[in-house]
Amino acid sequence: MNINKILFPTDFSEFNTAALNYASRLAAESGALLYIVHVNEQSALNASMGEASYLYASQWEGDVRKTIQDQLSRVRPTATNVTFEHVCLDGAPVEELLEFAKREGVDLIVMGSHGRTGLSRLLMGSIAEGVVRRSECPVLVVKQPVVDEEHVLTSDDLVSHG
Repeated sequence: MNINKILFPTDFSEFNTAALNYASRLAAESGALLYIVHVNEQSALNASMGEASYLYASQWEGDVRKTIQDQLSRVRPTATNVTFEHVCLDGAPVEELLEFAKREGVDLIVMGSHGRTGLSRLLMGSIAEGVVRRSECPVLVVKQPVVDEEHVLTSDDLVSHG
């Protein structure tokens, strides 16, 4: 399998650490371009609120967009010599990620999982599950390792040594 483009979606949570390590290593080993992507759901919510949100949305969205761009710029590959691009999208995460992957010809999506179960998963939905079910390309879902209180997590814990 030839991997030329990898998509790594981020919501800026700690659940993405292990997935970013995998995506970075895969990109470094294959010479692939790594897309680091965040989807801003708030724009879609504001649009659905209609006129009520119009009064303050433009100023608020400008501030939010700057904050998101700042956060996104700090997410960088953990491996050296990886070519990458930051991309910020607006809308529903599953749809935006799948549309971006198709449009850009992404070969692999590497994403973290929050590991929600039960009622939380039912109420919140699962972006990872939605992407896995509907993606036209392979998806690698990486669970953040569970660490006991006596073990301090290091970057070596998140990288395969094989």
